[in-house]
Amino acid sequence: MLVFGHRGACGYRPENTLESFELAFIQGADAIECDVVPTKDGHLIVRHDSWLSDTTDIAEHPEFADRKREGLVGWQMTRQDWFVEDFTLAEIKTLRATERLADLRPGSAKFDGQFEIPSLDEFLAASFNDGKHLIIEIKHGSHFALLGFPVAAILARILGESNWRERGITLTIESFDAAVLSQAKRLCGDIAKYVFLVESWGMPSDRTDLGVAAWLDEIASKFDGVGIEAKQLFDDGSLVSKMHDRGLLVYAWTAKVEEAVASIEEYYVGFINLGTDGIFADQPDLLAELVAGLS
Repeated sequence: MLVFGHRGACGYRPENTLESFELAFIQGADAIECDVVPTKDGHLIVRHDSWLSDTTDIAEHPEFADRKREGLVGWQMTRQDWFVEDFTLAEIKTLRATERLADLRPGSAKFDGQFEIPSLDEFLAASFNDGKHLIIEIKHGSHFALLGFPVAAILARILGESNWRERGITLTIESFDAAVLSQAKRLCGDIAKYVFLVESWGMPSDRTDLGVAAWLDEIASKFDGVGIEAKQLFDDGSLVSKMHDRGLLVYAWTAKVEEAVASIEEYYVGFINLGTDGIFADQPDLLAELVAGLS
């Protein structure tokens, strides 16, 4: 079972920063996962959200105060915030990362304001990735496509210009959006594994055996694996074997020690017993230690 550093080691450092990614590998992660969104001038930066206030210090930049606006953050939800598509890469580089869950993670929050927001180019070029496995998630692909940002095409260009293959790096590309993931697969080719992400809202409406089988057959016809919210696997213990029967890789997300009810070990063992091929974890060191001990 593989341990994936979710947005790096984001239980210890502000998420999606080079410092968080490097720490995850130091802590024993088998791979690290990052998220990408586009800037106004067509670059990809490593951020989870299209809005910026949760994970950067943008509110402390008076020069950007007039760009706060109402914007779409979900299918039907809006919020007042600063949005990545309104900023150039040069402007993004003036921001610094902050901890999303400051109250829960004060040890990470003490690094607020210290780390830059990396571009995907910078992330790929980082030497600590040499010989490692990187997982790149395309965020909000359809949303950005409607705004005129072909994220899959931009990703294909950046990967084509990087020397990641010569440095022994392997890739997985993932998305919650099947259409965007299919486009990435078409544009990038067989350079990576392609994993379809599933949350509760992405589960089939027909939960009968036939309905689930048809849903999984369709996924297996298009992609290499499924990254699925662990709750769905806890609710249906047969899903992992059904996915494996179709040759799909199965990754569960996300293990966070703050959600442990009893002991942290018991919490992690619940994830491990699911029988997936990998687990995304915010504290990869603790999960990696337990996995190594059990093996």
